[in-house]
Amino acid sequence: MFSTIALVLLASFALFAWKLYTQFVRNLAAAKKSGIPYVIVPFYQPNMIYQLSQVVMVPIVRKLPVSWTERFDLTLEWSWRMRYEPFKRLGTDTFLTVSPERNQLFTADADVISQITSRKNDFPKPLEVYGFLKIYGNNVLTSEGQLWRHHRKITTPPFSEKNNQLVWTETLEQCQAMLNGWFDGNTKKTGSKTIYTLADDTMRLSLYVISRAGFGVRLQWPGIEGDRANGLVKSAEESSASSSEIAQEHTMSYTDALGSVLHNVIWILILPPFLLKHLPFQKTKESHTAFVEWGKYMHEMFQQKKAAVWKGEEGDSKDLMLALVKGAGITKNSSTGEIPPAQTLTDKEILGNAFVFILAAHETTANSLHFCLVLLAMNIAAQRRLQADLDEVLRGRPVREHEYEDVIPKLFGSMAGAVLNEELRVLAPVVSVPKSTLKDSPQSLEIGGKTCTVPADCYIAIITPAVHRNPNQWPSGPPADPNKPTHPLSNLDNDLEEFKPERWILDSDAKHTASMPAHVPDTEDSNWGINMTADTSAALYRPPKGAYIPFSEGHRSCMGRRFAQVEALAVLALIFSQYSVELAVDAYASDEEVENMNHQAKSEVWNKARDEANRQMNEDMGSIFTLQLWKGAIGVRLVKRGMERFNSNAK
Repeated sequence: MFSTIALVLLASFALFAWKLYTQFVRNLAAAKKSGIPYVIVPFYQPNMIYQLSQVVMVPIVRKLPVSWTERFDLTLEWSWRMRYEPFKRLGTDTFLTVSPERNQLFTADADVISQITSRKNDFPKPLEVYGFLKIYGNNVLTSEGQLWRHHRKITTPPFSEKNNQLVWTETLEQCQAMLNGWFDGNTKKTGSKTIYTLADDTMRLSLYVISRAGFGVRLQWPGIEGDRANGLVKSAEESSASSSEIAQEHTMSYTDALGSVLHNVIWILILPPFLLKHLPFQKTKESHTAFVEWGKYMHEMFQQKKAAVWKGEEGDSKDLMLALVKGAGITKNSSTGEIPPAQTLTDKEILGNAFVFILAAHETTANSLHFCLVLLAMNIAAQRRLQADLDEVLRGRPVREHEYEDVIPKLFGSMAGAVLNEELRVLAPVVSVPKSTLKDSPQSLEIGGKTCTVPADCYIAIITPAVHRNPNQWPSGPPADPNKPTHPLSNLDNDLEEFKPERWILDSDAKHTASMPAHVPDTEDSNWGINMTADTSAALYRPPKGAYIPFSEGHRSCMGRRFAQVEALAVLALIFSQYSVELAVDAYASDEEVENMNHQAKSEVWNKARDEANRQMNEDMGSIFTLQLWKGAIGVRLVKRGMERFNSNAK
């Protein structure tokens, strides 16, 4: 009996090994035929088992001799950890990896990226990567082809200049509330407490802005009470939705449900609902409750918007939920029995789109705000130039007193826009943009002046940290300090690893006549809400097409990019027109000790804080959905302008 079982197991293993071998031979032959440089690796990185093995594999790989992993890093985090260095080492900006399961193509070549993103039918999104985002229903991120066009057309209208003006106003209100919290309610103080909650606070700010501008629900900053929260009166509907009290037929408040969904999103995405509910862990049970409760809130909001449309009482609102309602074929006439339009969304699809917009919009923008503040604290000279530019643009008037349509183009084309552009260059939210070729459908590409063939059924990874640092695509200068490189491996001979907003400034006076990039619809897809507008102001440097892709590129680029840019510019303008942000040096000296230090001593403790912050930005960052600081926190303080303690690298 035992020998029979052993024989069956042995035969099964032999069959599996033979299958892997034949697949590898086929994949290797396709790679050789492609004309693209390739590297042989034992694993296909997107494989789920391989990804789960990283918990064990990463510590092991880190202990191996460098010569063993010199050819190619086997860990999933290599694209952020190594950046452009693997491409430089291999001597090519585009290469294949060959494994028994599937071939992969990695690229940091702007021209190749432009070709791939402009040929949407030849290089579609690999939908299997996004399957877990269907937890509430199919949506614009999890669809492709005609279905994606359908979702895109319906979900694009909210992202208009009218909605962006609401984003601007709401961001200023919520940012002021955040500042009040940092100063313990007394913004007349010359300095704030040390802030170690910067990541959490920017997450909250971004969440509250998307909740208001995307769904018409205003949320109150903790510690602010009354119906005149943040200085604005809330409607009865908003008061109910944003109350910390639990609504009828709910077990969690709207705020708690949404916050818990986002905080526990990994559990919600990787485990099916029945497991979340029945596993004997508090975390999974809490995740399931939040998942159910937030879905109920979204459904109720959908029903409220639907009733308003039926009655013709939606007013001039342009929020996402209203657009989804109208996209579902619901009009004022549809309640009378007339045949609704053919263009429809199911209830699940409405919830699915609502979820991905909350998930994507709040986390990406929050991380950018977090990193902008930290990077400016680490680079005092850039912060001083930003403040000088803001003084020119605002001319001594508070940010709130400026008309949105007048001030936003100037900010977009000034040092504020340059700071945001540079932050998105060095810390792009998504480290890898996935594409693919279809089975039995190899595709040609021009690579370095040569026609090559991407194998069929090939997974493509556009490596954002590498293309954003590619010296073949970006103008660069010498490193600030060759003896103390920003990154230990990548671009040691230039400044592309450094946060240097000045690289975007072409003419310091151009901001005064700058205008927002005009809407440029794609001629083929203009009826589907596809906007090919530039990501940067014409007053600033514009990289080659495909070289700057923080919002992706082409037809699948982020439709909410202007939403995010307006939010970030509002925060930069409000904070830095009044305050300076400094690195906290609490670990090296007390406030009293700093007060009694001379300039050299202050420089020494500040340099220690900067070096530690730089270490954290290199070693403690990681990405699941978006790039963020995984371990620890970088402490900062806000001080009134003119009361700064440190000017170490200000020039």
